[in-house]
Amino acid sequence: MEIVDMIWGYIAPVWNWLLEGVAAYGPHTAGGDINWMFLGLQMGVIALVMALLMQQFGAILIFTVVAVIVHVAVDIALPMVRAGAGFEMPPVTDMAYLQYLAFAAVGYLIAITVLSMIKSIVLPR
Repeated sequence: MEIVDMIWGYIAPVWNWLLEGVAAYGPHTAGGDINWMFLGLQMGVIALVMALLMQQFGAILIFTVVAVIVHVAVDIALPMVRAGAGFEMPPVTDMAYLQYLAFAAVGYLIAITVLSMIKSIVLPR
C-alpha cells in the first residue's frame, strides 16, 4: 500500500485542483452538493457516442476535444430546454470554469480510451 500512497500523493493536488472547477460550475443537487449522477450520465453518453464514432485510436485527442465542446453545448442548452432559461455565454475567462473543462477533458480522455478498447474487443471490424 505504500506505493499507492506515494502515487496518490502526486495525484491528490491535481485532483483537488480539478474538483474546484467542478464544485463551482458542475451540476448541483438541491442541497448544493455536486450531482455526480447527472454529471456521470452526461459524460457517459457523450463518451459512448464518441467511442463508437472513433475509427482509429490516433484520433483520441480530437475526439476528446469534440467531446468537451459537446459537453459545453449540452451545459448551455439544457437549462434552455428544461426551464426556458435565456442563453448565457460560458465564462471562459474564469479559472474555475477552465478547471471544470480540464476535469471534463481528463474524464473524456479516460472514458473514450476505455470504451474504444472495449469496442475493439467486442465489435468486429
